Amino acid sequence: MLALVQLAVMATYSLTRYDQFLTAGHDLGIFDQVVRAYSHLRAPIAPLKGDGFNILGDHFHPIVALLAPLYWIWDDPRMLLLAQSALLAVSTLIVWRFTRRRLAPGWSTVLTVGYALGWPLQGMVNFDFHEVAFAVPLLAWAIDALDRRSDGELAAASALLLLVREDMGALVVLLGVLRTLRRPRRIGIVLGTAGAAWLVLVAGVLIPHFSRTGHYAYWDLPGLGPDAGAALRTAIADPGTVLRLLVTPDEKWHTLLFLVVPLLLLPLLSARSVLAVPLLAERFLSARPALWGTSFHYNAPVWIILFLATIDVVGRPHGWRRHLLGSALAVTLVVVPVVGLVLEPASVQSLLPLARLVDGSAFQTTAHIRDQAAIVAQVPAGVCVVADDRLASHLTSKDVVATFGLTNRSQDFYAIDLSQPVLSVEPNQKTTQDALRTAQAEGFREVARAGTVVLLRSPSYAGPTPACRP
Repeated sequence: MLALVQLAVMATYSLTRYDQFLTAGHDLGIFDQVVRAYSHLRAPIAPLKGDGFNILGDHFHPIVALLAPLYWIWDDPRMLLLAQSALLAVSTLIVWRFTRRRLAPGWSTVLTVGYALGWPLQGMVNFDFHEVAFAVPLLAWAIDALDRRSDGELAAASALLLLVREDMGALVVLLGVLRTLRRPRRIGIVLGTAGAAWLVLVAGVLIPHFSRTGHYAYWDLPGLGPDAGAALRTAIADPGTVLRLLVTPDEKWHTLLFLVVPLLLLPLLSARSVLAVPLLAERFLSARPALWGTSFHYNAPVWIILFLATIDVVGRPHGWRRHLLGSALAVTLVVVPVVGLVLEPASVQSLLPLARLVDGSAFQTTAHIRDQAAIVAQVPAGVCVVADDRLASHLTSKDVVATFGLTNRSQDFYAIDLSQPVLSVEPNQKTTQDALRTAQAEGFREVARAGTVVLLRSPSYAGPTPACRP
């Protein structure tokens, strides 16, 4: 029942974000283009990333192809939002099973509620769709299988994790290390070796093969060196630099505190917490500030690891000690968030976005939202269009949508929200005024305007074409 309630709440919230044009071309629009291509048995090309851009040359996440059959039922980006909510609900079922083995039924239910309410999961549904949604239930399954000593399930969960994203290879290595702590150790050695080999294969061979640049694009650890070898040498010769990068600026250790303080620092007493180290190190050593904080989807895989590590610790003592720990966790994980959601929804929205369901702001429709919807409705199906990031995911199901500055193909329309400073989150950061001037210089004429949202049409537009059907 709890998982169904969680699914209903998170799905509702995700759909309200879509209706309010809070979802984006990056990432919902991109994954919509990719999964639709899979559903038609085509290569996973994402025009929002560039003309003919194969997404497997960006991050390696073939597991999203499992969502393709859903598009045979409903060909719409909102299907991805529903799928993501379902994946999180599945993780809650596994958490309950894990917790139920360690604690009494009452405590297992209460603390599982605390997991489902966790701000990292709320952050995930507050940011479109992302492939790491698969990692949450798969990590839960792997840790649960490790706990139940089910080597077959551990191997299956680990194999699927390798298909989620290239960095999951490091987690499979650590799952193997944890498995070697008990006999027979062969399965642990196999898992660790397979995880390391897969990480090297994907980052060094598969992604470069599909990438138009011929190399892995997400090595962004300039503080450690230009490549993995240099980073390893720096870590050995100058560990102080690594430690400094892990905690500066302050936002990094603030995020870490937000993760462990609600869990009463208990994850630090469990060996299972080691699984979170690669994920946190990858983010905190990165030069990308977006990875450091509490926003977006990045904390959800860490949350499932730390939560199950916490239950591992709470389940060890007996009697009043276990009762005391359970009571304290119930306060920090359930009482505090619920009080915040109910009594102060406006003040906690940055960390607990589901508060928008409580105060009703998730269901509000503004004049600007109506303007955006009006322009989207004016764009014909089967055309090629450069779209503002906030409009893109509302067009990808009917048109070939591109990002300004990342396409060289002829376009039929430009859809621009002039109230926004930039058109997309791509590194080029092209402004909306840049896009407007470029379109006008190419002869595009304004054919519709609603508030600050404008639609411009090419002078050579002759109607929809098969080449511009998604």
